[in-house]
Amino acid sequence: MNIQSVTPKFYDFKNKNNFQNTSVQKRNTFVSMPSVDTVSFSGVLKSGKPAVNTISDVIAAGIEKNKDRMTRIATTYLDVLESISLSLKKHGFSFDREYCEMSPVKSAESFVSKISRSGSMRVPDAIRATIYYSDPYNLTPIVEGLLPEMQKRGYVLANTEKTVEDLLKRGYVMKSAKNLQETVSVPDLDIRLEGISEQVVALPPELRYSVGKPQRSGYEDVQMRFVRVTDKSDYPVNHELIILFGPNYASAKHLESTRIYTYLRDFNKLRMKFEDNTVGSNSQKAQRYIDLIEQMFRGKVSQKLFLNAKNKDLFAIEEEIPIRFSKEDISLLETYFAGLNDKLNSCYVEKRKAGNPSQLVLKELTQDKRHDRALIKKIQEGLSSAVEYFNHVSGVKETK
Repeated sequence: MNIQSVTPKFYDFKNKNNFQNTSVQKRNTFVSMPSVDTVSFSGVLKSGKPAVNTISDVIAAGIEKNKDRMTRIATTYLDVLESISLSLKKHGFSFDREYCEMSPVKSAESFVSKISRSGSMRVPDAIRATIYYSDPYNLTPIVEGLLPEMQKRGYVLANTEKTVEDLLKRGYVMKSAKNLQETVSVPDLDIRLEGISEQVVALPPELRYSVGKPQRSGYEDVQMRFVRVTDKSDYPVNHELIILFGPNYASAKHLESTRIYTYLRDFNKLRMKFEDNTVGSNSQKAQRYIDLIEQMFRGKVSQKLFLNAKNKDLFAIEEEIPIRFSKEDISLLETYFAGLNDKLNSCYVEKRKAGNPSQLVLKELTQDKRHDRALIKKIQEGLSSAVEYFNHVSGVKETK
């Protein structure tokens, strides 16, 4: 990797006004929350009566109300990125307007889903876009070129809160004793590239905790979030920017997301939480089956997809590592799901026998079990469809 001096000539990192101040950093969604506390995702009040509006209804309504405004803001954002990418073309930046316009504003459904999964109202990609950069392991044009060009146009890096524990993994040095769960405000930049951790000392001090690691799937990118300096509202709009190697990587990301990640992510929606890590427990075995399913698809699909795409975009290597599932793989996958369903059932049996549950609790457990069984079936069907898809693409006719 080639990082020269990355202290920008025109970008004053010592000026804290370059970054979103702490009075705004916690107010980074664009949907106002209701002032009353009588709504819930389940649509049931504490009294047991149905709620007139659930939180998801309120959020969805707010997003629909702001749709035209968000579309205008997104269009301006894409105009800015297109202009900057053109001006930085000699450094390897490029912009695919058609790709970015497919989904520049997060949909109401995706917005609600993310809040539901995370349990947080912070949705940092209300508006999102992607640019390509053909020399990603050279951070100088990003720090000295992209960031100051964005600042010229009124976009500065937002702040985000990270725990001391997370920052210690990135080389954070505590000046005084702190609780590991205490949060620290840092610029919202995450450099998730392979083999650049040793280059952290070349970054400006404010960005030295921005170097992370690629995902377990092998996925690499650079993520950042901007806010407009003119946005003085209580909920300034976050503008996410993803930097990828090129169009092949973008295609791989989309394919992996729709065929694999979408379904694996749904394991987080199970109402049964496998928190008993006792060796041999039903909970531990159920979680292990989930881990095995995730590992199978990471190794056989995700990692190969991203490696093939990276080879094409960065190295002009067209040869691909084949992605296919054998009969043995398919049989093993079916065994994993059968084992998961079996252990899930055992976990619910244990829940029903624990203590002296009321009839209401038993009814809720029955509903939760039905939900989880249906969800696992949906996940299995989705991943089985992915197996058939990739085997068809690779020319494997027989999948059973």
